[in-house]
Amino acid sequence: MTSAGPQRQGEPSLAYCTIVARNYLPQAAALHASVMTHEPHRPLFVLVVDDGPDLNVDLRIVGPDFLPISRREFLRWAAMYDVVELCTALKPMFLATLLQGFDQVVYLDPDTFMVSPLAELPDLLAEHSILLTPHFLEAIAPGSQLLSEAHSLTVGAYNLGFCAVSRRAKPFLDWWHERLRFECLKYPLLGMFVDQKWMDVGSVLFGAHALRHYGYNVGTWNTHERPIECRDGYVVATAAGDVPLRLFHFSGFDPEDPTELSSRLGFSTSDFRSGEGIDRLCREYSDAVIEGRADVGVAPTYGFARDSRGKRMTTRLRRAYRAALLAGEEPPSAFDLDDREAFRRWRRRARKGVAKQAALDVALAAKYALPDEFEYAKKRFGFSRRLRATLLEGPQIRR
Repeated sequence: MTSAGPQRQGEPSLAYCTIVARNYLPQAAALHASVMTHEPHRPLFVLVVDDGPDLNVDLRIVGPDFLPISRREFLRWAAMYDVVELCTALKPMFLATLLQGFDQVVYLDPDTFMVSPLAELPDLLAEHSILLTPHFLEAIAPGSQLLSEAHSLTVGAYNLGFCAVSRRAKPFLDWWHERLRFECLKYPLLGMFVDQKWMDVGSVLFGAHALRHYGYNVGTWNTHERPIECRDGYVVATAAGDVPLRLFHFSGFDPEDPTELSSRLGFSTSDFRSGEGIDRLCREYSDAVIEGRADVGVAPTYGFARDSRGKRMTTRLRRAYRAALLAGEEPPSAFDLDDREAFRRWRRRARKGVAKQAALDVALAAKYALPDEFEYAKKRFGFSRRLRATLLEGPQIRR
């Protein structure tokens, strides 16, 4: 294993960061260990969204109070977004805040693992203010049964488990933040996947640089084009020659079953992954996460999964809370004990809106799943000309 060594004189200051809920701290601990192995001179900041009591772990942990957002406003975000949406929505704000103290900042998903120093980044960020990694770098042959470029049509061209910015990226971060304030949603009916689909637009508007390095952000979506071998360190074997593996993304990885890259797929990843080194890398990462569990302790439930009365915050209820905010209302806090009774009453009143939203989503799904039948019903029963506007009224996505 090699180390990046101390920072060169005159080199821009660079920091890494990630965002987690407390139940994902073992993965953050594994990421931290990998950064300290390869770039011990660079800090990794871990934003824990449901901060709670102090944690006795060797991590540079910050809470929501580190960000330029009031506690009440943050709790509004925690009420309208689920855990994935919330952690994602805070990303541009976190990056912008860290850029006040560093020349360059790199966001890494907590389930990424640094395999060798990210040596290219300082020079690339000196030239380009925004670095992104595409899901694929090669065309996928027609007829592939397991993989398709349609993946990028669904979740975006770039995988935002990696994003690197310099101070010159401030206009981009401001734009990104404004889009994620209310529209960082997992909403496949309307083609939204948290921040990744937004980045298809932002990368064009702000001239982001696509990092075409086969060793960055390797994951289940591209291991078919990046066979990994273990020689003197891990390398990716390409047609143009071997390149060092820099960063592996263990999205959906279960450390208790290191033979599978992801537990979220409907098939075994052994059907398409290649490279003799990947099995060894999976075992190495599994050991790191399990060691992180030992350091962190028993993973608690997500701190904003339930309201202040212990009632579950369903996705539908979160959408109703978001709709109230967009309408200019000031709904009581779901998590502030002082608002406990007021939120109980608001939650009861919101039931009608929750049911309406569910009905609109069913209608929207029918429109796309059964287009001919939907058109017939629209004509047969004289649906209003405002039907499209009505279907979009519930999710309140700007078109």
